[in-house]
Parts: sequence; structure tokens; C-alpha cells
Amino acid sequence: MLTKTYLSNLLILLFVSQLFITTTFSQSTSYLDSLDGKFALQFQITDNFQLSNFQGTVLSGKYHFSSRDALRLGLEIIFGDSEAETEVNNLDTNTVGQYTEDSNRFGFTVNSQYIHYIRGTNDIAVFGGIGPFFKYYKLTRTREILEDEIETSSESETSLFSTGIDLIVGVEWWFHKYMSLSAEYGLKFSYSSAENNFKDDSVEGESERTSFDISGNHINFGITVYF
Repeated sequence: MLTKTYLSNLLILLFVSQLFITTTFSQSTSYLDSLDGKFALQFQITDNFQLSNFQGTVLSGKYHFSSRDALRLGLEIIFGDSEAETEVNNLDTNTVGQYTEDSNRFGFTVNSQYIHYIRGTNDIAVFGGIGPFFKYYKLTRTREILEDEIETSSESETSLFSTGIDLIVGVEWWFHKYMSLSAEYGLKFSYSSAENNFKDDSVEGESERTSFDISGNHINFGITVYF
């Protein structure tokens, strides 16, 4: 807890201090001036200093359409099928039960932000950003039970959808012409809905839940590679 509080205070301190730095530095020596037209890939630095996906997406990249403005896009797609079979011997009734379950899942996540850089020093800049995100996930399950020559079945389908706006602020430090380290924090405004449909041989029903949340994002430490 103390470590997280310290990191939060450090980020706020960096942000405030950079806002009060004058912009009298030579424009020709700023790393920002060389970013116009460049692409970049971003990776998150985890607690044990290993690289991971950025903002929860498998692929995260950005494009600078000017030296101070960029578009960032993150994408993740999930899909798969699974099948499980179980055989149970009931010693009391001397019967054998067979259980099978088929599952299908599909989902995707899209994050996007417009990012604007505020001039700090030659190799450090404060940035802010805003943009929408979309998440969708669907899981379908089919179960069949064969016990004492009696067969029963059930089906269920769960759909999750979430959308909203991300507001971010951060600091980026260029330690190399084509590489930088960054720390960012923000707020997430999200609307979510979940729907579940189920039925078996005797029961059929559905449920639905919606919510609206405002939450703070975790501090993301990242490394960016420009090309």
C-alpha cells in the first residue's frame, strides 16, 4: 500500500512540476520534434520488471500525425472451444454416470485514445489523452448428463458488453532516440451490461444486469519503441 501511495505521489509531483517548466528550450533539440510520422509499439512493465501487454490488450501501438499529437490503439481478440467428459461410478446404486460439456467463447477489446503532448524539457514531456473503449465477451455452454439410462441436457449463454471513455495523464522520458519510458494514470467512465440465458429439460429463464461506474485506472509503467 505504501509503495502504491508513493508511486501515485511521485507521478503527481512529476506532472505538476512539468506543467510549471518554461518552454524556452530549443525546439530543434527536442525528441518530440522528431516524432512526426512515426509509429510506435508499447509494452507494460510489470512489478517484476517483465514486459507484458499494455492496457490489457495483446497489441498496443500509436501513430504520431504531428510532433505533439498521436493516436493510440489497443486490440485483443479471444476465441476458443473446449470439451470435457467425466465418468462417475455411483457405488450405492451401482450405476455409471457420464457428463459432457462443450464450451465456446469469443470476445474482443478495443482501446483508443487521442494523445496530446505538452512540452516539458528536451527529453521529458507531459501528455494527456482521451478516447473510447469497447469490450465484448460471449460464452456458450452445453451440458449433457447420462445416468441410469436417463439423459438430460442444459444450455446457457452469457454475454458481456462494456463501453466508455478513458481519461489519461502521464509523463514520458526519452532515454534513446527510438525508445522511452512512461508512467500514466487516469479515470475510466464505463457502462456495462450482462445478459444470461439458460434452459434445461424443465426450466427456461434469463437475467440481465446493467451498471455505470467511475473508477481510477492503475498506474501503468511502460516502454515505447519508435520506428
